[in-house]
Amino acid sequence: MPVPTPAEVLAEAHRALGSCGRVALCQIVTARGSTPGKPGWKLVVRADGEVYGNLGGGSFEAMVVADAREKLASAGPAVETRRYYLTERAEKDEATGMACGGMAEVLLEVLEAPPLLLICGGGSVGQALAAAAVLLGLDVAVSDDRPEYLREELFPSAARRLPAGTLFRELDLGRWVGRRLFVAVVSRCWETDLEALAAVVSQAPEGLEYLGLMGSRRKIERVRRELAARGSELTGLPFHAPIGLDIGAETPAELAISILAEMVPIVRKAPAEEARRAHGG
Repeated sequence: MPVPTPAEVLAEAHRALGSCGRVALCQIVTARGSTPGKPGWKLVVRADGEVYGNLGGGSFEAMVVADAREKLASAGPAVETRRYYLTERAEKDEATGMACGGMAEVLLEVLEAPPLLLICGGGSVGQALAAAAVLLGLDVAVSDDRPEYLREELFPSAARRLPAGTLFRELDLGRWVGRRLFVAVVSRCWETDLEALAAVVSQAPEGLEYLGLMGSRRKIERVRRELAARGSELTGLPFHAPIGLDIGAETPAELAISILAEMVPIVRKAPAEEARRAHGG
């Protein structure tokens, strides 16, 4: 199997960020003496532990991978340069046990994708929400059970468009395991809202930080009852309904702003009490 090029490693890092949300990028920045890898060689370690790339192999590469996994599991600095001596004994920092006799400095950098906003509903509110969320820097995906509401020209080019099958029954969150996930249910009617919510609740995504439903309080109570009748409970979930801050919003653009304003404290990892105060709870 051919050794991946640095460009291919960067492309894999980008793909991995889209699915698992967090990776460690390792790059040799300095090499002195005899070393198996050269400056510019790269390797990416995914949050699930998988590795792609090449730093030269052997115990040196294994040690870098172990350090990268440690960084992914910790809350320490996101960027760090470590020095490895390719000798049996360390002069400074860590020895690899190799006999090459050289030294390599490796930049370890934890990359984190922005939170993902999944918009269930490609109507006017969903379109306005997608446009504003892209400006905010969120990763955006729009899902609808109607192909005509997923047309390319309706959404920013950065927004992914995901067919959901009949009544959102094919909505699959498994592709985003490990991502920070925000879900806004803004579909065309209470039946599709119910099915979209049921799909999210049944999959119980671990990274779910926000689940919002648009509509009147009467509609929201009906959806709650229908979900409970199916054995699906919203208790314990970060459920916001009616969705958005109460700013008197009426137009799709105003509703999009109110929804994102409610999300921002959570996106910025504000304490739960602060987020509740921001919501007026």
